[in-house]
Amino acid sequence: MKKIILASLLNVTILLNFSIANEIPDTGIQRTPGKVDCNDELKICSYVAQNITSRDLISKLNANLFPGSILSPSEGYLTSDGIKKINFYINNEAMRLKFISAISLMDTLEDFDPSDLVLLTTDIFSLTDSGLTNLQASLVNANASTSEIANWAISSAFGGPAGLALKLGTNLLSSLLGSNKVKEESSKLTTISQLIPNQAGINFSNTTKVYISPGSSGVVKEEQAGLTIGGTVSISARDNDLVVIKDYNLSYGVVGAGGQNEKVNILSISNPQLYLVKGTSGLLVSSLTVEENSKTTTSSVSFGKTKGKTQNKIMIVTRAESINFKDFVNEMKKTRTMELHQQFSEEEKAKLPTNEIDLNSVLENIVPLAYFTTSGDRVLGFKLDQKDARLNNISKNIEILVTSGGIFSRGLKQKIILPLESLMLSGLKFAPLKPKELKKTSVDIRLSMKEYSGSASIEKTLHYNPETNKFFE
Repeated sequence: MKKIILASLLNVTILLNFSIANEIPDTGIQRTPGKVDCNDELKICSYVAQNITSRDLISKLNANLFPGSILSPSEGYLTSDGIKKINFYINNEAMRLKFISAISLMDTLEDFDPSDLVLLTTDIFSLTDSGLTNLQASLVNANASTSEIANWAISSAFGGPAGLALKLGTNLLSSLLGSNKVKEESSKLTTISQLIPNQAGINFSNTTKVYISPGSSGVVKEEQAGLTIGGTVSISARDNDLVVIKDYNLSYGVVGAGGQNEKVNILSISNPQLYLVKGTSGLLVSSLTVEENSKTTTSSVSFGKTKGKTQNKIMIVTRAESINFKDFVNEMKKTRTMELHQQFSEEEKAKLPTNEIDLNSVLENIVPLAYFTTSGDRVLGFKLDQKDARLNNISKNIEILVTSGGIFSRGLKQKIILPLESLMLSGLKFAPLKPKELKKTSVDIRLSMKEYSGSASIEKTLHYNPETNKFFE
């Protein structure tokens, strides 16, 4: 019989583990393997898998008992009968018993040690020529105090025929993208975030077929517009903040205008080893110029006019961060219990101080928040200090009114009622400021908070600097 010698070598292992397999505890989702039923007269056996599918069980049995081969008709057969059931016939009695013993070993949930993960983020922006110039000037200015080499590298990259390709601190880039000069001249087209197991391949594609009208040739051409990303991620063994993307390739096709016929302009990037460090961004701005067309909006596959400005440059920002799988699971467990308006846990409540504190003092203790997201979106808001939390105040509801601007220049107006503990844990995110306000040297944001059906109340004005994206002390 084929592979009988190899099967015999597995005999000791199978027999030693047979009793153990029958004692697999019925814990969690995993079930104890079932019983093999055999018809002694016909010598046909059947088994209903408890933890995996019949096809997976057959694959595991073949791989372990008959590697590189399968049973011949004279030796027997092994078939799938539905999703969970298998039928088999083994001509050799000793081999049949070994086969039955092996089934209980194979019918288990997969036992694996999960790989660590890489969070890969790709942002794609469109910019006007003016926006590109302002970004270049801001970058050179930001690096003015570092080194002449940095200045030269940035200036050369922007001026080169292949477009810009350099690494920037993510915080620096996000603040530049959020600045008024660049924000008004750019639009974010798409953001792709992927969690990829370490040393696994990237396989992202979101494309649309575009049929190009026939020109003088009379032939309709088909091209792909949209985004494709490929490569393999790998975390450095020496420095977990360092990620390399091997054989990195990105293709971005954008519908433009070419005379009377549409065309697809394609930006392609390839790098055998793209290195990315946590907290930095890989930045590429194409030298490609997309011709102005009559569209009034932009999308992930087309450019157009936005408020009278033609955004005709493509900017691609790439970031990568390694994530320990255990940390990832812990964060997911936290996320599972997280709500929009968070609450203190029972354990946290038990540890709260017992001394009394005046509610007006709690409302006065405001912590302003101002930051840019990685894609340049401006976020403003505030929290109340958690150190002021007490059992007798965290459930109190607070009426909040947020306003800016004046009588002749209306700004934001936001009214909401939230529990005190939510203001301490989640905080409040302000509505966006008006574009005119962001051009000022200082914006006054007025907060009015009072206890619902109570006497405590405060009014406070926060002074915000749009240029630095910080609140004045």
